[in-house]
Amino acid sequence: MSVLLRLATALWGLIIGAVADAVEWLRKPGSKIKVVCAVLAFGFMVAGLSAYEKEQRIQDLSAQVVKVRADWKADTARLQSDVEQRDARLAEVAETLRAEAQKLEALKAESAAALNGLAGKIEAAEKDATTWRERYQQRPDSCKAALELLDSACPALKGY
Repeated sequence: MSVLLRLATALWGLIIGAVADAVEWLRKPGSKIKVVCAVLAFGFMVAGLSAYEKEQRIQDLSAQVVKVRADWKADTARLQSDVEQRDARLAEVAETLRAEAQKLEALKAESAAALNGLAGKIEAAEKDATTWRERYQQRPDSCKAALELLDSACPALKGY
């Protein structure tokens, strides 16, 4: 233990001695090495401060890049969600339109069938009317006379 204590004391003395010698050397005026050392020390100090400032800017910019990236990812996710919702709504509208088109086709077919049925009824009615007119035109004279009598007896019912 005493060896370590002596070693530490000697080391401390050496360091203190070197610092004292450096302080004494710096107090002597006119040394060119002192000027060079002072200029180099000032240059290193300026370079160190400049490097520190640039590192701070790099860290700030890195933080901004991370924030912009996070915002971009959030915007991308939101826009993707909006697109998916829009696609789902469009699919619903398309399905509704298909269903309405099928209903329209069914109504169209039903309407066509009703029109065909109505055309058949109209044709039958016209045929009946034509038959009745022909029979009416061929009525006997006695029927004509009875109808004329009826016309004179009931003028409100004229023209049948």
